Amino acid sequence: MLLFALSAPASAHRLHVFATADGHQIRGSTYFARGSAATGARIEVLDPQGALLAELTPDAEGRFVYSAAAPIDHRIHVYAGDGHQAEWMIKAEELSGGFVRVTTGEQGMADTSPITPTAPGMPVPPIAPSGGDQQEHEVVLVATLDPALEAAIERAVARQVRPLREHLMAAEDRIRLSDILGALGYILGLTGFAIWWSHRRRR
Repeated sequence: MLLFALSAPASAHRLHVFATADGHQIRGSTYFARGSAATGARIEVLDPQGALLAELTPDAEGRFVYSAAAPIDHRIHVYAGDGHQAEWMIKAEELSGGFVRVTTGEQGMADTSPITPTAPGMPVPPIAPSGGDQQEHEVVLVATLDPALEAAIERAVARQVRPLREHLMAAEDRIRLSDILGALGYILGLTGFAIWWSHRRRR
């Protein structure tokens, strides 16, 4: 029981980090289980091989921003002293919409498209007429979104969903803490009842 009681404050100070991609930027926040911002934390941004890309300091609300140089996996590692650590992974696919590939055509015209583009709609070739009949054949177009527009929509949706995901995670942390405190109170209550019952029987 004593070990459980000692573990409750440690859980109450558990560190968390949350991050999402917004175009070519990584935006996130770091906080403790009770919701207080981890303002004194040290944030490291690492590449897939573990090499340090940047070291950040959160603002007064625990928020941070990092501008990615390429659409690769980014590991966000947070240290807050007393052994508290937290980590979050941003996958390359989440950042791909914030980068474009520039290609030059035969006429010297530059064409830009996202790094991982979705192929634009292409016409389906008409079926050659049999028997030499000169019939008209309709060309069917496969409708797809322009890659740049699709990337912009994904960024807008992610920007709107980010606060909701962040609030849900914070709510889960508060629920876990209340569960711990409730269980601790329940155990202490049972212990008190057992002591009272033991004294009563001795009388």
